[in-house]
Amino acid sequence: MVIDYHAHLPWDRGKDRYLVGDCLEDMDANGIDVRMISALDGYSIREQNEAVQRAVEAHPDRLIGAAVINPRARDCYEEMERVVASGAFRAIELDGAEHSYYPETQRPWLDPILELAQEHGLVVNCFTGWGPRSMPAQWALFAQRFPRLPFVMLHMGTTDFGYGCIKMVPEHDNIYVETSCLYEFPIIRRALAAIDHRKILFGTHYPHKSTHCSLHAFDLLDLDEGFVERHRHLNAKELLGL
Repeated sequence: MVIDYHAHLPWDRGKDRYLVGDCLEDMDANGIDVRMISALDGYSIREQNEAVQRAVEAHPDRLIGAAVINPRARDCYEEMERVVASGAFRAIELDGAEHSYYPETQRPWLDPILELAQEHGLVVNCFTGWGPRSMPAQWALFAQRFPRLPFVMLHMGTTDFGYGCIKMVPEHDNIYVETSCLYEFPIIRRALAAIDHRKILFGTHYPHKSTHCSLHAFDLLDLDEGFVERHRHLNAKELLGL
């Protein structure tokens, strides 16, 4: 079994249409059984999250919802309440680079959102890896303030902050990492040596990255089957309570 923990719903801007069929076809072509999706592209956060909700409700056996929340938006808390009430989402996605904020500056708005996530058992996915608004360490403050809330560092800090992310994860029981967009073997090897293998999740970053490449990025490392099984699906199952 393969669970893709991190992917996005493709969007045709010209037709303002989300391509759920394309997402499912890519899953079938690459042997992905279940995929967590969010919608980063679109004309409004609410419309994006509603598109994910419709996709998850139409394909509950294949798709898991992650709701994008922008703490800079005027209605961010109201959208978080709507997301929770829908029952269609297992995670929220926070992206300081996409929405142009430093996490610590948004604490008055993020704290109530994270309180709701913790209360309702949602996981918090944090974009990391490119530029000063995507440093994994910026989320350590929130992980400390919400010790019962799981935080997943998407892309594991990649090439900009990979080593710093690896150092940070063992210091926090509630911080996990996801490995899409990570192709540098020295960083991967360091992660495998330093991070509990139960905290490393597989993802593809589809459609922005190739699903095929993400599946085979680790092939040359000659990893044991136990890790591969955990990486590909067991860790996501346990984290999400599937």
